[in-house]
Amino acid sequence: MFYGVEIITGLQDWQVLQRHKGKAKATLKGRWELEKGAIRAGVRSATPVWRLVSEQDQCIMIPWTACSRQTGGDVLTGEEVKGSWEADITLPQGGPYRLETSLDAVSKATGEHWMFRGDIRVHIGVGDVFCMAGQSNAAGYAKGLAFDPPDVRVHLQRNSGKWDMAAHPMNDATDAADCVNAPMSVTGTSPFLSFGRRYADYTGLPVGLVQAAQGGSPMARWDRRRNGDLYRNMAAKIQAAGGVRAILWYQGCADADQENAAAYADSFARMAEDTRRELGWEIPFFTFQLNRYETQPDAAAWGKIKEIQRQAALNLEKVWILPTAGIPQGDEIHSSAAGNVMLGEMLARQAHGALNGGPAFEAPDVTEARMEGETIRLTFRNATGFTRLRPLHDASDFQLTDEQGENAVQNVATQENELWLTPDRPVVGKAYLSYGAHPRGPEGCIVDAQTYLPILAFDHVEVSV
Repeated sequence: MFYGVEIITGLQDWQVLQRHKGKAKATLKGRWELEKGAIRAGVRSATPVWRLVSEQDQCIMIPWTACSRQTGGDVLTGEEVKGSWEADITLPQGGPYRLETSLDAVSKATGEHWMFRGDIRVHIGVGDVFCMAGQSNAAGYAKGLAFDPPDVRVHLQRNSGKWDMAAHPMNDATDAADCVNAPMSVTGTSPFLSFGRRYADYTGLPVGLVQAAQGGSPMARWDRRRNGDLYRNMAAKIQAAGGVRAILWYQGCADADQENAAAYADSFARMAEDTRRELGWEIPFFTFQLNRYETQPDAAAWGKIKEIQRQAALNLEKVWILPTAGIPQGDEIHSSAAGNVMLGEMLARQAHGALNGGPAFEAPDVTEARMEGETIRLTFRNATGFTRLRPLHDASDFQLTDEQGENAVQNVATQENELWLTPDRPVVGKAYLSYGAHPRGPEGCIVDAQTYLPILAFDHVEVSV
């Protein structure tokens, strides 16, 4: 038989609440009922109360606090022995916490407080919550072995809508038949468990992850003016989570054909704009540039998507990008499990720098290609100097065209934060340069000497005279 306090809505076990100025708010709702023995013993009032306890050392963070609203509670007549209750709670950042409830019944005769049982919620955190969105590399299809274990600080809102300790696979269909992004096939690992662990190391706070990605999804499904079913699903999941700090976006493979690539820039910009309008603030997007896909039939479209991704980080507010060049793959298109550990750690460092004022962590990005006599000088932002990891392949990663057609790059030289290219023949008329844009590339790897981040791929950058 039920008595005491029941929590019906407001918090789940393992839930992470998004912090705002070091705190998070929630509203608990439920019902209460006084135990019949207490009625016979004589009780003058009954009030649902709650408290917050640290699971680390059992320290009471917030002492017993009366609920904000309730029905019933005056039991002098012996009639109002049950009712509903609500509590508006404010929790400090940190955790894991245990939230306890109780029914505080006061004796008529002595004024003594009898504390009856109540529901509890365990492993609650207040930190930063991130939404994982995009297609298969975000959903997690990596194969292979890698040390990528669960961490009590990293929690996941699964496709079932239930919070849990995060562990691979993070995009499964268990109890999620009606979830739009539930996968049809068996999933593997993603970069975001690794991200969560390292981000928690940087901040000292719990991390929440919300799953919204689906393998194979084109941009049209994220653009509500085209199809938008996955966009609407993402927005609903963010709302259900109570808000997130940023969106972690990895997508683009499904749009690498001429028709979809032509619409990609506008669709991504609209998706970001619509998300921000719906949430009411300029939520950051952290994105990845496409990696390799050796059997991709449309090399031109692949390069175009890479360039659009680079340009989005340049031209849209609060959009960041990381290269994936050099990340090992588990099959022809997906990162390997070990590669995802690497990507997650890179992303955590970038997000910490952008969101929390940590050291900046951005990849070298071309700012100008200019003819200097018979050579082409490339200058970059976010570069302190260059290290060439596979120099025998570097020249073939550049594609140069001018008014006479293709013009192979014969030599690559480094000078501080610049690259100097020597073409096979003199450049004639207007010329355009690409780097790492081909689905197979880059096959070499030129990285910043300080961050070891590879150069972002670029496509058809005009060479100035």
